[in-house]
Parts: sequence; structure tokens; C-alpha cells
Amino acid sequence: MEKLETQFVPCNGCTLCCKGDLIRLTSNDNTAEYITELHFRIPGALMLAHKENGDCIYLEENGCSIHSRAPELCRSADCRTLALKYDFNTAMHMHNSGMLNILVWDKGKELLREMKN
Repeated sequence: MEKLETQFVPCNGCTLCCKGDLIRLTSNDNTAEYITELHFRIPGALMLAHKENGDCIYLEENGCSIHSRAPELCRSADCRTLALKYDFNTAMHMHNSGMLNILVWDKGKELLREMKN
């Protein structure tokens, strides 16, 4: 897999990864700091709680309300890695299985194309 040259993720406030179940808490996160719920796809895992519309409970109109203390995966999420790891057919299969939001994968592809220009 191609290695990304930068740690900076050019999200520009996208927030696609703040919707759905992409982000889960890791052992490096202090789960007591967050409002959580059980991850419905990964037994025993926790994720940040969600609003009825599927958005992260901490996602507000102007972005993440806990950005400075967000969980590890929130701070390191990079849609480009998903776009590098999975081809379109695999990504669609994962999307149809509820394992990946195809919009996140597509955004990663878009950002990779922009990097090449």
C-alpha cells in the first residue's frame, strides 16, 4: 500500500467520519471522558454516542465540540487510507454490508487525486 507523505489530513471540515460507526474508542482512550454506546458491529467495543440522525453526539454545526480532547481514532482518522486500502468493488461490498460509508471512501479517493495534482 502506498504510504501517505503527510500526517496532515486535508479535511476542510468534511465531518463524514463523524457520521455512522467508523470511529470506535481504543484502549488508549479514557472512556469515562465521553458519552459512549456499544458498537453495534464490533462486539465489546465502544464508540461515541450518536444522535438520532447517526451523527456523533459531539458533532455540532461548526464542527467537533471536543476536538482538542477527541478520542485517538477521531484525531487520526484519514479517509485516504481507506481509499488506498480498498478498491471500489471491495469498498462497495463493505458499504452494502454496513462496514464502510462509501462517501468516506470516495472522499479519500478525491483527496488522493488532489494530492497528485
